[in-house]
Amino acid sequence: MQFKTPITGPHIRLRQMTEDDIADKVRWYNDPEIKQSLVLDESFELEKSKQWFRGVRDLPNRIDLIIESVEGRSIGLIGLVNIDSKNRTAEIVLAIGEKDYWGKGVMLEAESLLIHWAFTQLNLEKIWGQTRPENIASLVTMKKLGFKIEGTLRQEKIINGQRIDIMHLGLLREEFKQAHTTNE
Repeated sequence: MQFKTPITGPHIRLRQMTEDDIADKVRWYNDPEIKQSLVLDESFELEKSKQWFRGVRDLPNRIDLIIESVEGRSIGLIGLVNIDSKNRTAEIVLAIGEKDYWGKGVMLEAESLLIHWAFTQLNLEKIWGQTRPENIASLVTMKKLGFKIEGTLRQEKIINGQRIDIMHLGLLREEFKQAHTTNE
């Protein structure tokens, strides 16, 4: 799905991901420290990731965005996948790749901006996400925005050779607690 204009908040902006951003995504997703927070267990290669991106960038059921500082530095990615226009739901995904931005509210601002946009522009009624139980930053951020834990998928995935639980959280439009507004 094409994303027309950046969403600008007080400290960051969200813009459409381009093929030039794939090198950052590969670097971030292959970082062992970042990988500990992800719900996937694969190594990423630049050329394969570029091919993947070419195949998904225009799909109507996903939006892939880059989180940028106001100075224009790429610091992470966020998106909506599994967008279901019939049921008006989508899954939110996010990774803050630049560690010097961890603990500075970027995750909260990025999720708040994208969720507000999704509810108002895509007319979604529910946004859901998944996280590892030990990813406290993600859980705290999602709860601040109004997400509710809908369940734990016990031993759902094998990551690093171990079975892990995955928590499933959901946010209904009327439960959304917007943390940041756009500057537009």
